[in-house]
Amino acid sequence: MRITRRAALALAIASPALAQAAPLRLVVPFPPGGSVDIVARIMQPRLQEALGHPVVIENRGGAGGMIGTEAVARSAPDGTTLVAGNIATHSINPAVYERMPYDPVADFAPVTLVAHVEFMLAVHPEVPVRNVAELVTFARANPARLTYASAGSGSLPHLLTEMLKRAAGGIAIEHVPFRGGGQLLLDLTAGHVQMAIADVAGLAPHVRAGRLRGLAVAGARRSAVLPDLPTIAETLPGVEGTAWHGIFAPARTPPETIARLNRALVTTLRDSQVQDRMRNAGTEPVGSTPEDLASFQRAEIAKWAEIARAVGARAE
Repeated sequence: MRITRRAALALAIASPALAQAAPLRLVVPFPPGGSVDIVARIMQPRLQEALGHPVVIENRGGAGGMIGTEAVARSAPDGTTLVAGNIATHSINPAVYERMPYDPVADFAPVTLVAHVEFMLAVHPEVPVRNVAELVTFARANPARLTYASAGSGSLPHLLTEMLKRAAGGIAIEHVPFRGGGQLLLDLTAGHVQMAIADVAGLAPHVRAGRLRGLAVAGARRSAVLPDLPTIAETLPGVEGTAWHGIFAPARTPPETIARLNRALVTTLRDSQVQDRMRNAGTEPVGSTPEDLASFQRAEIAKWAEIARAVGARAE
């Protein structure tokens, strides 16, 4: 079919509008059911309203979130594909993986910081401790008797627990890495592993039901979800860390497109129903500027690179 010059010109003029009207593909680089996936699905309906077109969530997990994240890095920078990144994909992974299939800074355009995610330290009820100080005393008196679960070597819980061990004078607690949070919780509540640092949303129901005992939260401040729990840092200063979620577009996405997406996402994150659901899921909504996310990410990369070197953490 022959295309006239006038038709070609009309198509060229229309193409930016067509790109804006196309469904937004939000890639979650983790399996369904995790914190990043839950928050993305909480945001989805309100984000669709703010954008005026459908938002399709695509779970593309594997390799610590790097498979789905790389796919977005290689996508067209037209504003139709975003990644729901997090502390692993965009700050910790470069410190613990020998090779990365993407550059978490150069290959992406930050859009907004979505949320902070609270973590907590919990033990199986058979472990005879009720706070961090008692845990340290018990571990010193019973070297190598305790095991701790994490979401994998090089994950935030792994780094935080190794920080705790060092801050306590090098107590011996064996690491048992898991590939997913579901099996981790099953083994922890069954007593096959004795302790773990994991997200509050996953652990809190088991703590309330008596299947686990909460000792402390890992953030800089006490949690509104479990206000009676102290922070780890109240006993071991410096042992502190909070996960986060952020939305990123492929590098070279036009600034006006980033601004449009940022407005829609911030509007979504300011919605009271969205905020309530996110807080119930153990996350604190943020909604930042792209520039604030960029500077925050750079600081996080530097922080966790130093910690990973200090504890000798490498992904397996």
